[in-house]
Amino acid sequence: MIGSTARSGPTGSATLTTPAPPAAEPALLAAPASAAPAASSRGHDRTPRSPTDRGPYGRMFRTAPLAAPPADELRELAGRLDAADLADEHTELAQLDDNAAIPAGYTYLARFVNHDITFDPASSPQRQHDPDATETFRTPRLHLDGLYGRGPAHQPYLYDDEDPAKLRLAGPDVPRMGSVALIGDARNDEHLILSQLHAALLRFHNAVVDVVREEAETAEHHVFEEAQRRVRWHYQWVVLNDLLPRLCGEDVLHDLLHRDEFVVTTGWSPDPTPPNPGHPRSSTTEVIRPRLRFYRYDRSPFIPVEYAAVTAAVSHAMPRRSYVVNGTLHAPGGTNPRLDDHRPLPDGWEVDWSWFFRVSGAPHRPQASRRIAVRPGLPPAALTHLEHGTRVGLPSGQAVARAMSLDPLPASRLGLDTLPGLERETPLWYYALREAGELCRGCCLGPVGGRIVAETLAGLVACDPLSYLRTEPGWIPTLPFAGDTFRMADLVAVAELARR
Repeated sequence: MIGSTARSGPTGSATLTTPAPPAAEPALLAAPASAAPAASSRGHDRTPRSPTDRGPYGRMFRTAPLAAPPADELRELAGRLDAADLADEHTELAQLDDNAAIPAGYTYLARFVNHDITFDPASSPQRQHDPDATETFRTPRLHLDGLYGRGPAHQPYLYDDEDPAKLRLAGPDVPRMGSVALIGDARNDEHLILSQLHAALLRFHNAVVDVVREEAETAEHHVFEEAQRRVRWHYQWVVLNDLLPRLCGEDVLHDLLHRDEFVVTTGWSPDPTPPNPGHPRSSTTEVIRPRLRFYRYDRSPFIPVEYAAVTAAVSHAMPRRSYVVNGTLHAPGGTNPRLDDHRPLPDGWEVDWSWFFRVSGAPHRPQASRRIAVRPGLPPAALTHLEHGTRVGLPSGQAVARAMSLDPLPASRLGLDTLPGLERETPLWYYALREAGELCRGCCLGPVGGRIVAETLAGLVACDPLSYLRTEPGWIPTLPFAGDTFRMADLVAVAELARR
């Protein structure tokens, strides 16, 4: 989703920054310089033009007219976006692109979430021979399938040999066989920060197993299932109450997760004047009833192609080109380390999450993500994404805005003065970035992009019969303590308990 590596092909290098930082600050580890388009899930390359909500991908705006932007103008726009961005991130100009509203860790949490709801084990030749396939290999729900796989009975290598209720650990790294990660989704090993996030969730599960056992209320043969349920619910809570408000705005989430009131009988009030028996007492309570206006499904949930376009755009805007990984990591002379490699974790490369999330008591602020906006130096894959929108049959950004009863961005704010065809029908991929930059200063998604992302992820939780919203809508997190302020920083803090 929103956290693919910035401006890097699959073999693009990522080096440690050459300028030595002050002695008091750790050196920055450079992220890849470009990004190849993520492989689409089966059925996404050729979503049928007919209105549909079936299969892994469907349409949120099924009646909106499909865009047909001129191919020559798409190529010209891609050329502009591919322009080199040579500003060093230490300069004052580059720091204007910093988005302190979204710490850098959410870039990769969002990408992890996207991997969680999409999966395609088919090979590239299979996809080429079956482009219209609509079978999905991962339920589009926030179930952490990439963490748990098919469970300890079917994929025991993901679990601890001596304690199958726990997931396999390997120190600070994900477990491996040689350089191959033994995890449920190999895509989570494509980037150092993403791989470390997966490892943190492994430890979080194991810490929850310990909590369940300490409570001594669950039979041993049900410990795994109970821990898995709690982990999933805390993870869903983080997505809905921490990630989405940052990306889409708190008011949008409050509107989606609407609090409805209902009346219940709470007792009996006797009447002191016989023979009147009295009357029932009642009170009003609240329940969360998700209120989705655009994400609608028939019999099974799906991922809107509009969502895929918006998140592909944001995934290339948010990553930094270099990161502080921990307090001591610095650039050894003569090396060329990379963030985007499948390989064992080098010594001293363990991520310090206080540089990525707002951890209480940390002596420094987390580093910022980059603003969600159009700027030079967006991925060399821009043309691929722009053409992909036409191939899939996406509506334009203006058509989606009108379908939401919103006023589209005026042509004067699109930055497409010499591209009249794209001014009329702006690709959704570009439009989402442009409105975020123009209306929200790049600090969050705009009205079209934000609503698409928020409704999709909130809708996937709302339609899941095992989610906390459906099973126990009044539930609040219990780790590290009961309360409704649980955030990603709390999750990684609990994960650290499994290391002690």
